[in-house]
Amino acid sequence: MKMFSDPLFFIKSVKMSLFAHKQLILLLSACTFLFVTLSYAADSAKKENNADLVLESANSNENTYSNGEFISILRGNVVFSYEETRIKADEATWWRSQGILQFRNNIVVTNNSQQLTCDRMNFNKDNNLLVASGRFKYTDSLEQAQLTGNDAEYYLDEKRFFLRGNPRLIRFDTAAAETLTIIGKTMTYTDSIKQATVSDNVKITKGKMVSTCNRANYFTDSNIAYLRDNPEVIFDRSNVSGDSINLYFGKESLRKASVYGKAKGIYIDTMPKSNDTSYTHVTGDSLIITISDSGSVDSLWTFGKAHTEYYTAKDRQTKNEADGKTMLMGFGERGTVSTVKVTGNARSRYFIEEKDSKGINEASGDSISVRFRNGKASQLVLTGSARGTYIPQDVTND
Repeated sequence: MKMFSDPLFFIKSVKMSLFAHKQLILLLSACTFLFVTLSYAADSAKKENNADLVLESANSNENTYSNGEFISILRGNVVFSYEETRIKADEATWWRSQGILQFRNNIVVTNNSQQLTCDRMNFNKDNNLLVASGRFKYTDSLEQAQLTGNDAEYYLDEKRFFLRGNPRLIRFDTAAAETLTIIGKTMTYTDSIKQATVSDNVKITKGKMVSTCNRANYFTDSNIAYLRDNPEVIFDRSNVSGDSINLYFGKESLRKASVYGKAKGIYIDTMPKSNDTSYTHVTGDSLIITISDSGSVDSLWTFGKAHTEYYTAKDRQTKNEADGKTMLMGFGERGTVSTVKVTGNARSRYFIEEKDSKGINEASGDSISVRFRNGKASQLVLTGSARGTYIPQDVTND
């Protein structure tokens, strides 16, 4: 048997071998190019993530070399720059190879619209962490927000603060004298999403409003606060509580509060042309309270097992009551209850006062509407499967 006895077969074999060799060379070249490109990209990303600390100025610079570490002690008008951040201080100690800096006295850190001041601060380049202590204050003029506390950590990569020691967030409003203030035991503020998270003994105040809870999230962009873990809100003469509460703020004051889960509301009002005080209690699965432009309660919506009781301080035994699936309470210009509308298996028991008579009206229907005048029910309207019983006052007194 002869090898390659066929010349044509031999030529074809050589051509196929050369073609495969060329393909292998092209594949190796492509892999090499891809590897070099990826390596270059990785090196570039690494360089971007390792920006240089630049010493711009210092009145004095004492350098020592100990145990393989080059240390600089800087005094007077010390200024460093790091990417877009500029750091000023009276004194600083710089461990150059480790990228660690300790700043002391009159520290000012600026970055665009943001400014941070404190008495002492450590900076670690490896983890991009600023640790500040002593009269810490952070101000964002663009967001009109300010953070204060005894101690704070700021993670530059995440743009996130963690505050301890009487942390406080203040949201200024140039259009009104009222400011929003949030305090708690600990606070985290993430600048990238404009969110503050506050824990333990949280208190939020703005104008007539005071709210408390054990955990809250506040968003400076949308001006919304989420209150969780035993929340309660007091606004003027109103008090609401539930499993969770969301607060929606306008430029000047609170505009709306939404309460979810075991919602309760109390409204206290001084009746016009009287020294008496009225009390309105509302309960339900959830409720929404809205605030008018004048800063008084405008309406109160209750959903799911809605129930209300209305009475006066001088006559607590005489209670006006209503039940239904949903309930809407409207308030007049002076903040007094003007209307109550109950829908869905509505039932009510109201003390009606007309010009010539008064008595108790017990009613049920698909919906019930009640109008009030001078703090007293004056008119009741039933719709759908209506049933009503009126008992004159003189009969009830027998």
